[in-house]
Amino acid sequence: MNDEQRVEYANWEYSKLHQGDPITITGKGEVGKVSQVNNKKSTGEQSYIVTDKGTLPTASASERANVKEVTILYRGSTGIDKIKQEPGDVIKDWIGNDLIMGTAIFNGGGAPASPQLASSADTLKETIRTYPNAKIYIYGHSLGSMNGQYALADLSQEQLRHIGGAYLYQGPNVYSTLNSKQKETVAALNKLGIINNYIDPRDIIPIGYGVNQETIGQLILVDSKKADSVTDQHMWGGYQYDKDGNVLTDAKGYAALAKSTTREKLNGLEELKKIFAKSGGHLSGSEKIFLDAAEALALTQGMKMTIQYEMNELQKAFKKGMDNADELWRDTLKDARTIGLSLSESEILDALASGGATEASIRTNPKDKYQRKITKLKAIEKDYNELINNIKHAIADQLQNDHDLAQQIGGA
Repeated sequence: MNDEQRVEYANWEYSKLHQGDPITITGKGEVGKVSQVNNKKSTGEQSYIVTDKGTLPTASASERANVKEVTILYRGSTGIDKIKQEPGDVIKDWIGNDLIMGTAIFNGGGAPASPQLASSADTLKETIRTYPNAKIYIYGHSLGSMNGQYALADLSQEQLRHIGGAYLYQGPNVYSTLNSKQKETVAALNKLGIINNYIDPRDIIPIGYGVNQETIGQLILVDSKKADSVTDQHMWGGYQYDKDGNVLTDAKGYAALAKSTTREKLNGLEELKKIFAKSGGHLSGSEKIFLDAAEALALTQGMKMTIQYEMNELQKAFKKGMDNADELWRDTLKDARTIGLSLSESEILDALASGGATEASIRTNPKDKYQRKITKLKAIEKDYNELINNIKHAIADQLQNDHDLAQQIGGA
């Protein structure tokens, strides 16, 4: 999934879901079913467990052992505007958790975790026990981000192998509230590079971030626009995406997202390779071709994403240079006309030319130079896109011609 699709996935945490409900994502279709609804009234934690095939936690051990992917959606705070309809949730979220954690973070940490963060950690550990062979993915927004951050930090070193990735949005930084053991876990997690912590700097909710501040996961600073309201800003309203659905960020953020996304895809191919091997004892020729092509696709997409930011910035700079050339020539003519009031237009141009100030030297030639550079950048981008599309078409053709392979992948 790209960033835009992941934000859509995270937004499901605010829906009223029930066991068995499908989770659908634009461009992906159904990605799983709700297998468990957590509504821990004592702490205010609300979360959903989504499994790839909707396998319930009450299913047999063998069925649960076959689950390969699980997603936990930690819900953010119930809006204060819901105080009349859901007073218990509002009070537990805002007074029992947000206020406690906000105060602790503002004061530099040291306080114990709030009840909801602690119960969210229990939810993650229980999910690992319930689905022992699954990769766990975590999504959370606002208070849900704090829940996810703390739950990850509270794992043991051995449990980290179960985590496939995490996508956390617009939550305060809980790192300062962690104990020494939890900080060691965060250090190990951060080395894996599978946790992405997205922050819109225009949003007032995510406190505790700054220069030399440790974070849980890779901090992705979103290049945001101003939303219509404080609430909209907090609810992803300032997020912007490129044409591939990647969130706009800086070079460091693009590189981190590319690395994380590529690793996730390669890990998925490793799991598929194990499934292929189990079915026949060894990989067939068509299985090897498919895996090689899929790996090449993942690496090529990752490389393109890594350089995309620099390419975008260069194009912006060159276009700005072209605009500056136009403006400089307009200003040159304006100044010359002001000084040479008694001269005709041709005489003004001749006078400028005698000093080396021609339209060609000031405007046309620089713009042509910038345009050639932009054309080269677009050619590079086109080459990457053509390579990616060729690999995709090759994979699609292989699956169309090899029904057994297509059936294997569909079953996986």
